[in-house]
Amino acid sequence: MATNFDDINLFGDKTLSDLFKQIHKNNKDTDKQINELIDAIKPLASSNAGSAVMLMPTVKDLIDVNVRNNDQLIKMAGIAQRAASSNANSGGSSDFFDPDEIQALLEEQNQIKEEGQKLLETTNEVQKQLEQ
Repeated sequence: MATNFDDINLFGDKTLSDLFKQIHKNNKDTDKQINELIDAIKPLASSNAGSAVMLMPTVKDLIDVNVRNNDQLIKMAGIAQRAASSNANSGGSSDFFDPDEIQALLEEQNQIKEEGQKLLETTNEVQKQLEQ
């Protein structure tokens, strides 16, 4: 019997499935933004290596944020595994997660998202300065 994550309400109208989708989407968005930034830096590397070097610490920070995002996905997988195990062992009980753990996961995800957004804004500002 498979666990339906749409049926597991976390708070309000937010389901476990919604949480998984949100974190996955954020991860994909961050991947896309990092790739766009790297593509924007490539022309700088050939025309002005010093400018590209100035942006590299920000790229590193963005990659670090993405690693933290991936850590979120691993934590989600752990919750899903406990859900499947709990469902198989107890006939559908939903005591496989700790609401505090879910709340901590959401707070950490929001912090990662904000940090990534700040890094992207900083990168855009540095890029504009370099283009002048």
